[in-house]
Amino acid sequence: MPEQDPAVEMALIRADLEAMQTELKAVRKELKDLLDAWNTATGVVRFIKWLSTLVAAIAVITAAFKGFSGR
Repeated sequence: MPEQDPAVEMALIRADLEAMQTELKAVRKELKDLLDAWNTATGVVRFIKWLSTLVAAIAVITAAFKGFSGR
């Protein structure tokens, strides 16, 4: 491999670095979007668990009142 001028090598390295920085910015944005979606999904799951607990408690209370009034 022939020796290149140091200025040319620096220019090539600088161009590669700029391309890598551009790709890194794109990956960061995609990762942020993925993290936002993950956090949203986690919140939805927590809400569904809370709601199911509430519905179960209401069902138990309703069944208890129906059982007491039937006697």
